[in-house]
Amino acid sequence: MNRLGAGAVTAAVVLAGAVPAATAHDDDRPPGPRVVAEGLDNPRQLNWGRGNDSLVVAEAGRGGPDCVDMRCAGATGAVTLIGDPHRHTPTVTSVVEGLLSVAGPDGSFAEGPAGADATDVEGQYLVAGYDPARFDLAVPEARGGSMLVAGTEEDGASYLIPYADLQAAEEELNPDGAQVDSNPYAVLYVDEDEDASPDGYALVADAGANTVWKVEPDFSTATDDAPPAYEITAWATWPTTALADGTDDPAGPAEFVPTSLATDDDGNVYVGGLGSVRPGEASVVQFSADGVELDRWDGFTAVTGVAVDDDHLYVSQLFGPTPPQPPGETPADEAPSTPGEVPGQVVVLHRHHEDPARWAVDVPLPAGLAADGYGNVYAAVNSVATAEGIAAGPQNPFGAVGGGAVWELDFSDAYRLDAAPGTEAPDSAEDAETTESTDG
Repeated sequence: MNRLGAGAVTAAVVLAGAVPAATAHDDDRPPGPRVVAEGLDNPRQLNWGRGNDSLVVAEAGRGGPDCVDMRCAGATGAVTLIGDPHRHTPTVTSVVEGLLSVAGPDGSFAEGPAGADATDVEGQYLVAGYDPARFDLAVPEARGGSMLVAGTEEDGASYLIPYADLQAAEEELNPDGAQVDSNPYAVLYVDEDEDASPDGYALVADAGANTVWKVEPDFSTATDDAPPAYEITAWATWPTTALADGTDDPAGPAEFVPTSLATDDDGNVYVGGLGSVRPGEASVVQFSADGVELDRWDGFTAVTGVAVDDDHLYVSQLFGPTPPQPPGETPADEAPSTPGEVPGQVVVLHRHHEDPARWAVDVPLPAGLAADGYGNVYAAVNSVATAEGIAAGPQNPFGAVGGGAVWELDFSDAYRLDAAPGTEAPDSAEDAETTESTDG
């Protein structure tokens, strides 16, 4: 029942410019997905860094040595930067290390820094996770979410500063009116004026609060030793449908539970939700920059990542198309037993079409997504596993799971989700559009 105080974790924070955190591959590309980086611990959100030439990867870590009730904490969370991910030899480095992580004894299903994004300050990152200064593994109510800011000073010294207390905002505002809980999953930094720095604000998808928070800093109050003062407001909120004990009510509608954020060139924001992990009850909602709902796509399962390009919406279904039973409740003869049977899909659709056809590729346990303007789509895969993966066993309903990684996806073998068996896959997302239009 050790308490992890600020000194126990923040002292371990290292921001390194050239410390390899993963292995990038330089093989000739075969058909199918290309491994961009591997050796990642519970990789979650992907975002584009400054200049849009690198991927920011939030690693929720692998827990640590301090354990209570089969949950183990340690300073193993990180933020990884993948430079030039479209190249055969991307540059893969760790830019933030030593963040608080809580996981199972084998390091799987970690909670920690699930979201990260670059700010408009060179070398600075916003991280959604836990503030170690107010975290106690033995006290469930002392595990509230926070935003942290990490960066490197001009003299090369690193820093990690508590930036915004999301748990305090949840305790004060409790927008969904349910249990007080903050569990941030994704961060989106919005740069309001590219010619001024710093000047932006952050949106944070908080699954525990069922809310997307808007965090607006007052940079005039910042000092060398402290972050700016800030205001936290509820930018978007969904109603709770849980029972009084916090469990999901199977007779009621599924809760949205926001987990993922993305933006397009027009400043619109896309929010993906878990939908209580019920098959077909998760959604993606498009908002204007000021929080007005513009569009919605329903019928997904356990959305954990969203991305957009000029024409397409990409959606990660963590357990798609059907989530497993909880560990211990799935008969062994029904549980997946090989890596090829690990669940998960990334779905693509044309976001400007009415009732568009949906195509999917199998991706094991995907989370964060990122798309560029050249047709490249990247996914965090095996997102609940350590770098070594998860061994098959009685508490693992998936069978053996590969190690955490980032892939560049190949949609040439995509299959149509609502089509009859034997339907030919399109050669590309663009061909999917053509097929869709000819189908009427």
